[in-house]
Amino acid sequence: MSDGPHRSLPMRRHWKDTAERAARPVHSSAEVCEALTHALKRDILETPIGRMRDILDSRKPDLFHIHQLEQLEQLRSACRGSAAANLSIDCAIEAIQSGLKGHAAMESTLRNALEETMRSGFRGMNEHYQREATPQETHNLRTRLDAARRQLDCGAVANELLSPTKPLSPRSLKLPRHTGLDEGPERL
Repeated sequence: MSDGPHRSLPMRRHWKDTAERAARPVHSSAEVCEALTHALKRDILETPIGRMRDILDSRKPDLFHIHQLEQLEQLRSACRGSAAANLSIDCAIEAIQSGLKGHAAMESTLRNALEETMRSGFRGMNEHYQREATPQETHNLRTRLDAARRQLDCGAVANELLSPTKPLSPRSLKLPRHTGLDEGPERL
């Protein structure tokens, strides 16, 4: 007997946790959204947010943004092997080309990177479940992930990551486990 397709999902642990919560009806939609937020933060915190913020700082004038684009490409070469960092750099380039500067550019960069990371994670989970699970399980997973996506505000998560008051690191993030009897699903 299998514990579910989430066990064999070829993704990192935080995405497996998200798939597990989405696949099991015992978890509420708020818990699925909580796991999704956790997974997104874990991936995006691998990016050099501080260095990108310095590059996108609007106090450094650059008429055609050539210097900023060169710095972002240099940053890309320093982040080889990190899909999240490369995606964030692509989003930063897009923000610059859209004419955004400073905090607005950085917020747009992180929001777009979070949204694209979420879509990529959903595609990976959906493809795996189509191969390994029944059509009903795949449909349930897709429905619950879509509900979590609608609940999640990527702009708010981006602003939280940019908050100077509490710098986060991937290791400092822990997905809460609900183990007590009183922590079960709420009845309506």
